[in-house]
Amino acid sequence: MFESTIVTSLIGFFVILTPLIFIHELGHYFAAVNSGVKVEAFSIGFGPELIGFNDKRNTRWKFSLIPLGGYVKMKGELINSLEDQENSPVSVKDTFLKAKLVSRILIVLSGPLANLVLGLILITSIYVFNGRYVSPPIVNSVIKNQPAMLAGLKSGDAIFEINETTVNDFSDIKNIVERSPDQELIINVLRENKIISLNIIPNIFLDQRSKKTVGRIGITAAPMELKKMSVIDALYFGLFDSAKMTLEWFKGLKSMFLLEVNKKEIVGPIGIAKISGSVLDKGFFSIIFLMAVLSINLGLINLLPIPALDGGYLVLFIYESIFKKPVSSKIQLILLKFGFIFLLSLMLLVTAFDLGL
Repeated sequence: MFESTIVTSLIGFFVILTPLIFIHELGHYFAAVNSGVKVEAFSIGFGPELIGFNDKRNTRWKFSLIPLGGYVKMKGELINSLEDQENSPVSVKDTFLKAKLVSRILIVLSGPLANLVLGLILITSIYVFNGRYVSPPIVNSVIKNQPAMLAGLKSGDAIFEINETTVNDFSDIKNIVERSPDQELIINVLRENKIISLNIIPNIFLDQRSKKTVGRIGITAAPMELKKMSVIDALYFGLFDSAKMTLEWFKGLKSMFLLEVNKKEIVGPIGIAKISGSVLDKGFFSIIFLMAVLSINLGLINLLPIPALDGGYLVLFIYESIFKKPVSSKIQLILLKFGFIFLLSLMLLVTAFDLGL
């Protein structure tokens, strides 16, 4: 078994994140090549090259010294004056800036999309080969003097319908109850092969995290079960869970910008390294699941409309499509510098949270 040491955390960090970075940059690479744009370098990491080689297209593939990310360097992608390029005698047909607007959008978008698709594939694969943990709609325990007990609900009851809505797992129960504070619910349960109908009015409860009032009836879920799935079911729940993760990510982002999130809940590079190191001894599928979650997060982060991220470039291209001309190179350079400063500041902030500062 591994111990969660600094070395283990670093190993886990590189083992889990390096493939995700590679897939992200590979998305950019294939989109560029298919658009006729010359790719000059494909790097995992930044800074001085450690090892590399040139392929038949004369693209330099390499590992670099600082393994915190990666990049695909395309010919003519640096923000220079378009007028200077047009006056240059050098051919610019295979440069990024001379590619069609649609091609540039696809090139920038392909990196994040590659991560989102990878996350979906990994989650679906886990559900096919290992199974998906589900919480059956069975009452494990009933809390005293709460609506469920007062209405007659008992431990072992299998809830299959609430207000004529079919219940498939315990999360369905939780969602319906939370949406219905102080509203009567007709709950149908199966008890000893008999169908029993109960009327329950959930208590009003203030959720400290969301700052919203939700319903509570006072029951706990039965232990989760590992359920094997067909490819079709696995793909369905893979899409469902990926969409759910995406929604939760946006909720977390909103809470962070509104300063409603506890800084202990924010995970930065050090936190990711610790989690990566600790998951190494929890089995192959735990590692794959963490990779799936991080891949989806990486894709979503890169879609944020922040200069220096893929989403920032997309905003510039949207501007170009609307006004039929690109943003001036001077403004682009200012935005790019601002983006780098902002991202560096954000990384330092979340690292401080990781360290408990």
